[in-house]
Amino acid sequence: MSIKPATILKLTLLGFILVAIPLTIGLLNTMLQVDRLAAQMQKAVHDSTQAVESGRLITTQALNMERSALQYLVLRDAGILSRYQSQRESFNQEIQRLLRLPLDTALAQRLQQLQEHEARLYQKLQQAPDEATENAKKLDPGEQLSNLAASIPFDVTTLISRESRRMNQQIRRVRQLLLWQAAALIPLALLIAAIFSVLISGPLRHLGAAIRQLGSGQFDTPIEVKGPQDIRELGKQLDWLRRQLAALNEQKMQFLHHVSHELKTPLTTIREGAGLLHEGIAGSLTQEQREIVQILHSNSLQLQSQVESLLNFNLALSQEHPPERKIIDIASLIAKGVEKHQLTLKSRAISINSHLASLSVNGDTEQLQAIIDNLLSNAIKYSPEGGEIQILLQQQNQQLLLDVINRGESIAEEDKPYLFEPFFQGKSPSSGPVRGTGLGLSLVKRYLHLHGGTIELLESTEGTHFQVILPLAAQVSTES
Repeated sequence: MSIKPATILKLTLLGFILVAIPLTIGLLNTMLQVDRLAAQMQKAVHDSTQAVESGRLITTQALNMERSALQYLVLRDAGILSRYQSQRESFNQEIQRLLRLPLDTALAQRLQQLQEHEARLYQKLQQAPDEATENAKKLDPGEQLSNLAASIPFDVTTLISRESRRMNQQIRRVRQLLLWQAAALIPLALLIAAIFSVLISGPLRHLGAAIRQLGSGQFDTPIEVKGPQDIRELGKQLDWLRRQLAALNEQKMQFLHHVSHELKTPLTTIREGAGLLHEGIAGSLTQEQREIVQILHSNSLQLQSQVESLLNFNLALSQEHPPERKIIDIASLIAKGVEKHQLTLKSRAISINSHLASLSVNGDTEQLQAIIDNLLSNAIKYSPEGGEIQILLQQQNQQLLLDVINRGESIAEEDKPYLFEPFFQGKSPSSGPVRGTGLGLSLVKRYLHLHGGTIELLESTEGTHFQVILPLAAQVSTES
């Protein structure tokens, strides 16, 4: 049984869980270390308090026992001996309490030595009164417990200081351990988050690319999106949509092709008939009739031009490369294009300011001439009366740069994304007498694609600035 990929929701939840695991482990370990350190500090405080108290009591009891021993040796009073025994019991209890603490070897030996000396003193006190000599009524240096116990408080203080330093070292070790833990766990969590971000965002980017592919009219490439199951299902739906759009686009192109061919023959007949009437073959015409015939002839020419644009556009869509390739001088094509539009330029008092380098490309003459004619026609159409059109032809590395700039109203921002779409006509007003088909710039873009070039609308504070980039031919002449 095959295992289906997780959905985006499951993948997101898994990512959150895996990111939370190291952070949770770090939090639990931090709590454990802090609790352990707190317990150690609590024990250290308790032991220090007990050590100080026991040291103080041992010193006090040693002094009291020494006094009681001297009194008993002189007076031989049984009550004093009983008091000494009571003090001795308390004294030994405090020594045992102190010995149960983590002491250093020197202090432990000193306490044991103190117990041994006290045991000899007690044995001396138990001797019979008749056995006691005059010297026996005095305490030897080894039996003077107060002198032996005098250094114990200092030793306890030294012990506490050493334990305090040890706890400080333990605190630093725990702090360093927690820092290393954070240095390891935080990057690990970030790495896991980054991995799952890529796993989630990658398929979403593929979906976005597929949608952009459909939006740009690329219906030939199948859409296949890899990733979680729900994203793959969306990819299949997009591929189904691609096939539907491709079929509709094919139907549209076939319709345009048939309509264009069906219109071309009657238009030719209308144009020839209008020409015969204008020449008086069917009889003389009045002035008004001649004007009507002239209008018919002009509009038939305009309509035939639009039909030919449709045919050229359909033909260009079916081509994968230019019909022919040869070395063509672009400057000469620009000069022909300017000459072709001379009447329109003069009628509207539009001047041409050109700076042309003699540069050649390898391509089809008719298609390259159509690129230049469409750019010039578009610049003239949107130039004001008495305006200026600037044409720059220059070389950049191994590429040809053609800039066509006209002064006038700029293209509306909402029109720019659709400027090169077929049949799109923007909101910017033109100065031409007849509204076009909206195929000019889309035909330019298609012809440039066949020649390996591009066209781009550049930012301009006033007017419109188109820039064409084409690869130069193998042999490039110098600037004229």
